[in-house]
Amino acid sequence: MGLIRIAHHLKTARVRAVFLFDGPQDWQAFHKSAIMRQLPDVLYLSESNSNTIAMHRYRDYLGTSNDFVLLEFTETIHADALAALAGTVNGGGILFVFLPQQTTAFKNRLLATSTNFARIELIQPNTDLKKLTRELATATLPEAKPQNFPSNTQKAIIEAMIDLPGTCHILMADRGRGKSTTLGLACQAWIRNYRGRELVVTGPRPSAVTTLLEHAAKSVRFVPWDKLLSEYNPQSVRLIIDEAAAIPMHVLQQLVQRFTVWAVASTVDGYEGCGRGFAIRFVEWLQQQRICKQHELTEPMRWSTHDEVEHWLNQALFMQAHHREIDTAVLTHSQTPTTYQDIHSSELSEADLQEVITLLLEAHYQSSPNDLRLLLDDPQQRLVLARRQSNIIGVIWYSVEGQLPPTLQQAIVDGKRRLNGQILPQAIAFYLQQPDVLRWQWWRITRVAVHDKVRRQGIGLELLKELQKLAQRAQIDALGSSFGASPEVLEFWRQSSYKIVRLGRKLNMASGYPNAILAYGLNDDVRELIDKLHHYCNAELDWRNHVDVNVSSDMYRIARAVLVGFAYGHLPFTEAQFAWNVCDKKYPIKASGVTLPGQILNVTEDLARLTQKYGYSSQQTMQNQLRQIAREYLELTR
Repeated sequence: MGLIRIAHHLKTARVRAVFLFDGPQDWQAFHKSAIMRQLPDVLYLSESNSNTIAMHRYRDYLGTSNDFVLLEFTETIHADALAALAGTVNGGGILFVFLPQQTTAFKNRLLATSTNFARIELIQPNTDLKKLTRELATATLPEAKPQNFPSNTQKAIIEAMIDLPGTCHILMADRGRGKSTTLGLACQAWIRNYRGRELVVTGPRPSAVTTLLEHAAKSVRFVPWDKLLSEYNPQSVRLIIDEAAAIPMHVLQQLVQRFTVWAVASTVDGYEGCGRGFAIRFVEWLQQQRICKQHELTEPMRWSTHDEVEHWLNQALFMQAHHREIDTAVLTHSQTPTTYQDIHSSELSEADLQEVITLLLEAHYQSSPNDLRLLLDDPQQRLVLARRQSNIIGVIWYSVEGQLPPTLQQAIVDGKRRLNGQILPQAIAFYLQQPDVLRWQWWRITRVAVHDKVRRQGIGLELLKELQKLAQRAQIDALGSSFGASPEVLEFWRQSSYKIVRLGRKLNMASGYPNAILAYGLNDDVRELIDKLHHYCNAELDWRNHVDVNVSSDMYRIARAVLVGFAYGHLPFTEAQFAWNVCDKKYPIKASGVTLPGQILNVTEDLARLTQKYGYSSQQTMQNQLRQIAREYLELTR
């Protein structure tokens, strides 16, 4: 193919092209080699080729601009990477996508939607490449408007930022709209007009603010957010936050409360790991904390308004999905009967699939295009829908887990193996040393989402009851969920019959809260064990709050199993502190003859601080010594 010729022609109109390669491995390898020979500076990411950039590193390139990007998907299509890196391709550039050979619902979706848009080309072994090259290199293209730099809209935003220096300026827009460029130019203008506190920019990683720094001309410097929070005095700098959606919400809140935040910018179309739910919640919270002014950048700067790549991805990935128009009275009228449906996403109509994705985007701070791929392609991911008439008003997304191979179970309990998915059985088996749960069949509730027009009507709880009925009919052993335990989420689950069996100590980086695991048993034996784990969890929470704990025989058995998991397996010491306390109540450590560093069982700090506090050279050294002491104690108290 005459790729240089095609690119030159596309550049005249500042439009992009996408080539989707679908064919045998050898045929794909030939075309990849041809592309790399013909074109300079191709950004090449692959799932499997160790000579290229690993696909999971795609976020490192979000702050870049590229003429040519090649994505090689061998097993699965990484939808987040596809959406993100398409946004880095300049007008006149080409995105090459090599698809897995296996046919899936998500792959079919990409191919089917591609036919609706210009210059999204499917290339297969029978494609006439000479004809395609001739068509693309000679096609009549829409005339691109002359581009002013900065644009009138950018100038107006910069002027407002300088005129209102005490205001927090919010720029939320899609990729390629010039947010980072606007902020960089505003930094230059700030230095020209004002003196005083230093301007600092932070973001999820240095590469994410590359464009801003290029246009700021040394008027601002980058500081990682964790360094700002740990080393900088409050109000010591004037702060700009770029790519905010990729920074955990609780970290953003700390930054806003600690520093004077002059500007916040972010992309909110889903592929930073946070979707529309993030934008809604964070902006609402920010406006309660600071005087804010929101700015809009709607016209793309990186490509022409006639470019169709973004429109294709928006349709294929539902990146700008909205609720369909329906009679609100039908939704809100509680007398309208609610019906339920258990279904796989691949069986849904286009309209219903869009409605489900919209509910998930708006309800959860971590929705992304990969969720759509998982829902469509993985048979273990299913939905329970709540409908009024034909309208979807709520959804539970649940995953089938459990019944893990007997040959792997001990390795999982010991922490030597970790299988993809299988979150609930593996977490309970490892952290609470309960191998029985690996034999159970689980349904894990991944998300619960209810239409905003009908919240506070008990629909979420009714969905849980419906799932319970389905699970009982399917002879499932247990239901459960794992999530960041924010007060509002915990309040919802407290109204259900689920019981908390574990509350971690480390904060979840995405939510800012510790992870909770809840479970509900569907037969007597399972219920009995879940009850015991629930009482053990409550006792541990009491211990963390310095409340005296009465040790039962069931609690001791669980605690001893956990201590064995620390002594002979890979459980961290902080996960065994409470267990050792329980064992100490039954068989005092002093009476056994072993010696522990003073009060180390009762110091509720993380491993790093414990290591420093007790003078160990490393965490590994500390844990190795404590494991040896635990083994001696267990031997002496058998």
